[in-house]
Order: sequence, then structure tokens, then C-alpha cells
Amino acid sequence: MLLFIKLLKKKAIYWGHGTDLYGGSALWLKRFANDIEYSISDAIILYGEHLRKNLSPRHHNKIFIANNTLNFDEDHRGLFDKSACLSKYSIQTTKNIICMGRLQRRKRLESLFEAFRLLGRSDIGLIFVGPDSDGVLSSFNGDNIYKLGAIYGDEKLNLLSAADVFCLPGAVGLSIVDAFYCGLPLVTDDGDISPESMYLKDGINGYVVPKGDIRRLAMRLQMLLDDDVLRERFSRAAKKEISTNGHIETMCKGFLDALYFVCHVSFRGSGRRPVF
Repeated sequence: MLLFIKLLKKKAIYWGHGTDLYGGSALWLKRFANDIEYSISDAIILYGEHLRKNLSPRHHNKIFIANNTLNFDEDHRGLFDKSACLSKYSIQTTKNIICMGRLQRRKRLESLFEAFRLLGRSDIGLIFVGPDSDGVLSSFNGDNIYKLGAIYGDEKLNLLSAADVFCLPGAVGLSIVDAFYCGLPLVTDDGDISPESMYLKDGINGYVVPKGDIRRLAMRLQMLLDDDVLRERFSRAAKKEISTNGHIETMCKGFLDALYFVCHVSFRGSGRRPVF
């Protein structure tokens, strides 16, 4: 498709997270194909600055950064009632860990379940929200485990705001944007870092633990649940991160800069600005 577009003498912009051209796990042919794709693209938009290293330096002059995020038009929490939200789902625990998103095997939810069991606290609940297409949750049983299914819109944000800590061991993705917008510190592992993990600052707005280290995962969760001062500090940092680096205007600026860069060739010397 990209080659066809170029044959028509149209401009083309690549948008994605790039491929690690130097990683041993990638096939040589795939790396070669990716490099051709980057070479014939007029501009490259990446999900985050930290992904620049995945591309050959010869492409860096046409790279633009559009931090991958979601659009939140307004603060929905002005009239939010935490107790009412929890009661709606019969959640009676005083402190709650929430895990929200597509509940797939690749996200290593068993680590979260085992960490929760290790805590062994009757005052702590574990809330799962999202479609369970892989049937991961079928073996997660016990007291204070809430499986709510898929929930969307403001109700999803209300549930996040009613919880205390967000935990997703693997493949965090855009879930971090929802969590940070609602002021939830996030705990994950270092097994596979998604582009959106750039928002997570270890020890500032969340924690990163070694993959498979259930005890460390449980320890970090307990720290945030029991230390109200620490949790509030992390919460403020999470909101600040997503309201600045994760703001939709930051993402839009990356796209706009790339469009102006690409159109500059066609409009050079004309005195006209490109119209989109």
C-alpha cells in the first residue's frame, strides 16, 4: 500500500512505535522491510520519545513524537460519590486494587492474583473490569474478588476513581492513561514495556517490579494501600504526568508538526501555508 501511494506521488507518514532494528529477536527480513517502510515515508510519527532508538539514526531527521494517549474533555469527578459507586457493585472492602482492560493471558494476570492471595487481607479487594475473552478469570476465585465484566464510559472512570491502586503486570498499553487520569498509582512488571509505559516513573507515580516476583509485587501493592500519604503523593504525580505529557494537545502537536514538515516540500517558496 505504501509503495502504491508513493507511485501516485502522494505524501506518506508512518505512525506507530517502530521496530527494534537491532534486536536479536526480530527476523532480518522483517527489519529490512521495516527499514524500507521508514525510508520511503516522508515523515515518521512515534508513540513516544523513548522509541526513537528503535530506528536507524539516518531516519531521525524526520521523526516526530505524538505521545500516545486518550482524549478527556473534562474532569468527570466533580459530583463523584465513591461510596455509591462501590455499593453499586456490592464492593465492601475499604481498600481496593483494580485491574481494567482486555483481560488477556499475555497480561500475566495470574501474577496479580497470586500477589493478592499473598496479601491475605480481608480489608483489601481485587476488582477486575473488562472482557475476558481468554477465560483467564475462571480460576481466580476467593473472597473479595470482584469480576465485573466490560464497563465503559463515565462508569469505567468512576470505578477507577473509587479504587486505590491500579495493577496490570503485563502489556499495560493505554490502560495507564485511564488510571493516571483518575489519580491511581500503577504497579506493573518489567516483562514487556509497552510504548505508553513512558508515563510511569518508578518510585514517583507507580512501581515497576521484576517479572514473576510475586512477593515484590505484593509488597509494592501493600505499601501503596497502607500508606495514605505515599499513595496521595503518587496520585498527584500521576495526574500531573497525564495532564502534561499525556494531554491530547501534546499528541496533536506531534501530528501537526509532521504534517507541516511533509507539506513544506510542496509549499516551499510559494508563501502559502498548507491547509489540512
